[in-house]
Amino acid sequence: MISDHETVCFCSNVTAGDIRRAKSEGARTLDDIRRMTGACTIGRCKELSPRGR
Repeated sequence: MISDHETVCFCSNVTAGDIRRAKSEGARTLDDIRRMTGACTIGRCKELSPRGR
């Protein structure tokens, strides 16, 4: 399992914990998660990720 502190969206600096928290607060779709966390909204994760993916 990914730790709550691990970054999963590098362009918006969103962690796994942020996504889990959004789900516990009612997010049910990817669009809900995007709205609540800002994840996947800039589109530069591959470029900014230290893993390059």
